[in-house]
Parts: sequence; C-alpha cells; structure tokens
Amino acid sequence: MEAEIEFVARALYHADDDAKIWDRESDIVKDEFRRYAELALELLAAHRKSNAPGAEICIFPYAA
Repeated sequence: MEAEIEFVARALYHADDDAKIWDRESDIVKDEFRRYAELALELLAAHRKSNAPGAEICIFPYAA
C-alpha cells in the first residue's frame, strides 16, 4: 500500500500547475500529497464496494 500511496502522491503532485521536482520538494509538501493520495485510494475502494448490488450510492460534492 505504501508504494501505491507514493505513486498516486507523485501523480497528484505532477498534475499541479506549479509542480517542481518531487525529489527536491520539502517533506511537508510530500506528506500533504501523500495524505491526498491516501484519501483518493480510500475513496476509490469505497466506490468499488458501492458498485455491489444493493449498495447505497453516495454523492461527494466537488471541493477545490
């Protein structure tokens, strides 16, 4: 799971318009993107479970 979080964190970081070089970024910024990645993976897992028959659909409003 650690590798998945790191991979997604780097992808989210590089998707940012102001992204620089990940390896030169501060630990504070890296940890922030790792939290985003962990949340994204949790939401994906919840979404996959919700596709089961009889599951309740949850709508998450967009938040910038």
